[in-house]
Amino acid sequence: MAVIATSAVLALAGISAVAHQLLERRVKGKLTYIHTNDTLYDKTKYGHILDYDKHSLILHGQPTLILSGEFHYWRLPDQSRWRPILEQYRSAGLNCIRIYFHWGFHSSKQGQYDFSGNRDINYLLDLCEEIGVYVLAAPGPYICAETQAGGFPIWLAAMRDIRLRHMKTNFWKTYDPEFMKYCIEYFENILPILARHQITNGQGGCVLGLQIENESFQHVFHYPIGLHDDMRMLAKTARDCGITVPLFTNDGFEEGSFIVKDDPKKKKKDFGVDLYGFDKYVVFTPNSEPTSWVVGRDPSYLQEWDPSTVVNELEKMEKKVRSFGHANKRTPIFIPELQGGWFNHYGIKYTYDAIYRFYGDNYTRLMLDTVFSQGCTMLNFYMFYGGTNWGTIGDPDVYTSYDYSACIRENGLISGRLRNLRKGLLFLQSFSDIMARTDAIQSSKLQSVRSSLDKTISFQRRSLAPSLGCTHGPVELTFLRNFSSQKVDCFDLFALSKTGNVVTRLSCNLAYKASFIALGNYTTINPDIHLILSATPIHIRAFISGGNHNKKKEVWIATLAEFGATEMAFRGDLALTSLGGQHVGTAGIKLRSSADDKDVKVVTVPEGAKHAHVVLSSAAAVKDGVAPKPELHIIFLDKATLSTLYCYYDNRHGDDSSKAAASQPKIVTWGSYNAFYNPHTKILTADSTDSQTELHVLTFDQDSSSFLPLQNETIYGPSLAHQVFSLKADGATTTILHRSHAQWVKENHQGMALDNWEIRRSDFGTMPWQDCPRKSKGSKWFKNVQLDYHFTSGHILYRGKFTTRERAGTPKPRKEVWLNFNMRHRITAFVNGVAIGSHMVYSRTLLSPGAKVGHDPISFGGHKFLVPQRALDRGVAQLNANAPETFHVQEHEIILVIDSVGLSRMPFVLDDVRNPRGLLSASVQGKSVVKGSESWQVTGVDVRDLDMVHSSTGFPDEHQQTGWTSATSHPHVDPDQGGVTWWRTRFEGPPGALTESGTTLPGDQSLTAHVPLCLQIEGEFSAMIILNDVLVGRYFGSDSPQHDFYMMDGLIHKAGSGQSNELKLMIYGSTQAKPVDESSDTSNNDNKIRIRLLPWIVEDAQGQLNQWSGNTQFDAEEDFAKEVQAGPFWTERQAFHLAALSRGE
Repeated sequence: MAVIATSAVLALAGISAVAHQLLERRVKGKLTYIHTNDTLYDKTKYGHILDYDKHSLILHGQPTLILSGEFHYWRLPDQSRWRPILEQYRSAGLNCIRIYFHWGFHSSKQGQYDFSGNRDINYLLDLCEEIGVYVLAAPGPYICAETQAGGFPIWLAAMRDIRLRHMKTNFWKTYDPEFMKYCIEYFENILPILARHQITNGQGGCVLGLQIENESFQHVFHYPIGLHDDMRMLAKTARDCGITVPLFTNDGFEEGSFIVKDDPKKKKKDFGVDLYGFDKYVVFTPNSEPTSWVVGRDPSYLQEWDPSTVVNELEKMEKKVRSFGHANKRTPIFIPELQGGWFNHYGIKYTYDAIYRFYGDNYTRLMLDTVFSQGCTMLNFYMFYGGTNWGTIGDPDVYTSYDYSACIRENGLISGRLRNLRKGLLFLQSFSDIMARTDAIQSSKLQSVRSSLDKTISFQRRSLAPSLGCTHGPVELTFLRNFSSQKVDCFDLFALSKTGNVVTRLSCNLAYKASFIALGNYTTINPDIHLILSATPIHIRAFISGGNHNKKKEVWIATLAEFGATEMAFRGDLALTSLGGQHVGTAGIKLRSSADDKDVKVVTVPEGAKHAHVVLSSAAAVKDGVAPKPELHIIFLDKATLSTLYCYYDNRHGDDSSKAAASQPKIVTWGSYNAFYNPHTKILTADSTDSQTELHVLTFDQDSSSFLPLQNETIYGPSLAHQVFSLKADGATTTILHRSHAQWVKENHQGMALDNWEIRRSDFGTMPWQDCPRKSKGSKWFKNVQLDYHFTSGHILYRGKFTTRERAGTPKPRKEVWLNFNMRHRITAFVNGVAIGSHMVYSRTLLSPGAKVGHDPISFGGHKFLVPQRALDRGVAQLNANAPETFHVQEHEIILVIDSVGLSRMPFVLDDVRNPRGLLSASVQGKSVVKGSESWQVTGVDVRDLDMVHSSTGFPDEHQQTGWTSATSHPHVDPDQGGVTWWRTRFEGPPGALTESGTTLPGDQSLTAHVPLCLQIEGEFSAMIILNDVLVGRYFGSDSPQHDFYMMDGLIHKAGSGQSNELKLMIYGSTQAKPVDESSDTSNNDNKIRIRLLPWIVEDAQGQLNQWSGNTQFDAEEDFAKEVQAGPFWTERQAFHLAALSRGE
């Protein structure tokens, strides 16, 4: 029996192997005349500008880290915000962005492409070049991105004969040349624009690489699925359109897709692209992680994430990626999508604020440090700023907000997560020469640092770049990450000699689930000053070149420990030539010898200091009075101060070989909410909250008259170009403006006046109805669905008619009438103008009715409403010619308002984009219903007639200007008053603005306010939110967690502009909803409508708790509001011209 069983297993294995070979042969395709070599990056021609090796990109001969954040211009309906958001990316320490270019956003009609206005990507790339960020361009054609149809045009999705993404069905692709024809057309329209901005043009271009397709697996768990012909044609088209930069991919996870083989000439059937990239999403919220797709979860369930998830997902990443071999042995480890938060779904009971708390302030920094411990030098955070699914641009996975709990929150607030991440990014930028080329220390026996606490050292690496004047070997990076089971913050680090002996013991303070990269074995600009290990994070390294009798200096900015002493260990005969600080205590700052090795000196700053500084010199030089050697100047700042740290790096590489190192900071500031330096205008702008009063500025370019002069003595030590500027107090006009801004916020923080409402009702009788045919005679199923009509934005409306006949004069109650239906996704039904019910068919689990992704079993999900007698009584009486006195005959009208939450996006290997939406089936049943009397019609908005296909409510009368009358009350819902009402009012915007040009002139009147606004809605009803003619949000009551909607700054006319703002709401529901009387009504027992427009009320609004989460606290209890320092969030911008200030102007 064992022999038989073994033989059977071997036979099955053989069959499986043969089947696998056949599948592999199938996906290799037939277009083998297009070779990998035909589309490879031309290093011979362009390598002097852009090159790469196994460690990093090399730009103009310099190894370069790519620190990028995702940016979706199409999720900002107001183009004027592109600049301020991108400036926030730059001020966060990023040097690059990745952009998904959205095909459907640019092509509303077949054969037409729009790259103007809010779709002007040439302007966007110009902006990137001006601000100084590189671009990783991802034009798809498929982009996923939780957007309708994955970014494909609606007109293309409606062509049912086209196999989008070549998907014939779920998990099976067959190459479709007709689909490819349209992809080529799209590339031929968009790629020439991108080509004009390539770095390889040699004219300061920003585009570094072009992504081909998106998450197009070659294999999924070893199952061949990806089509080589697809990648061949897209890559060839890119080259034909003038793309000369490297092409790259992004696997959905590490599967080794489309890697260039070692000898591509011999492997013509295998196609690969230049750079292999892969996505890393590590920790999912409980209602998003894969098992929840099958078993479902309590929508309010949110538990603490397990650190082992990070360990399991990331600890072997480098080894796995290198194991794919071939080009992966010679190219950088590249993550085009590294998790920067997560999105939220319909039906969930918690908001993005809860998701932000779930991940915590340190999560994105943790991702950064952990992937760098695995040798990654190219990464892009998805998302860095999420933006808004304005209009109907989102797919069924997401609602209006795409906040993503990202580093920059939806309303533009810079979160605590960004502030922690920035400290890590500044370290990488400052030490980029060291960090760009490292190798792992594989054996724990070779590691030079040990910890007293378990699970606090994740990895060590050695730099391949020589340290300045180094005689001690390569620089060592210790990746600290506190996943200790004890969850304590304080522990000791032991620096070890090459023989494993302890040379010193240092106190380290690191919060649970936090991380940093500890610098070690580093020789400074003075070879006599050698750092053994820093047990505290170093954030910035800068240099002062000397001259004018000043010494050369290397300057560090580092963290003061929250608990315990702050310590760094050095080797050498050192002297403290200057020290000082605030709250350093009686113990003071010390330079002590290590108890384990007398040649080791430990700098110790006592606990409790707010800031401190030390200057280290060679002791012999100080003693003998010989020519001064360079000094090491360390500035220690506390956590709260460091949360405001900003650094400007001139790291746009050029051909000038004499240019200073890219890692050299030029300007460092702290004390303001945010800062940004514009090198073109020489203006430093600082945004500050009401409580911030001082801006500290350090400059490090002594050869430029644009920067500040050296000061003999400062509070942070001698010979620094340091100056303190007053915020909001530099002149009479500035003071008046500040008081005016503060007064406006005070008067409106509980809600701006929204009065003088006007109202009109949708007249369904005048809408352009068309017949809605059945699949066959007698079938309850309709032939066409939403996509067939091109009614894909927002609502699709149905009108049904039926007749009832009952014997006249009967004293019995009327016979029951039921409306049976199956639809996707949300329905509110009216019979004879009376609302009879609302329902939603939507599921977060696979293979369920209304499944947000994957197969949707449309035979399931049916529902029915009982038509109440008060609705039937409103039917129109019909004369019965045969027996007018015997029967009571009435004709009834049904109006179904169905709101689709979008077309699915075809993630990975799922073919779900054409899952039906709208009304799938309907029938009216009851003993009194006349057989054959039922008929149906449909109407909506054909998106091919729109300028932007995702910008409509779906109501044909949405732009109607007639029929408005003054309302006698605030917005409300009366289910017996028939259908849908439109409400509008006008309001004056807040003061000030962030200018589109981004250049605020310095001077007494330069103070401008930034007060982001929120529309807060409560109540059980549905509403479409239209701000100044732009559909900015959709409110779904309890079907969606969102009740707070961002009113985009760029859409709002500010006070003093001479223009007021129009807020328009389309409202409907099936239950009574009365407006709240704010003066007297505090009851929550009834369904009340509450609509408020006010500044965002957030935790730690002034940053005094050093949290800056951006989490909302609109109606917190008074004690809790005080505890979390809740208040209105607003800032003021001030401009400083450093060149003028240095001249005393």
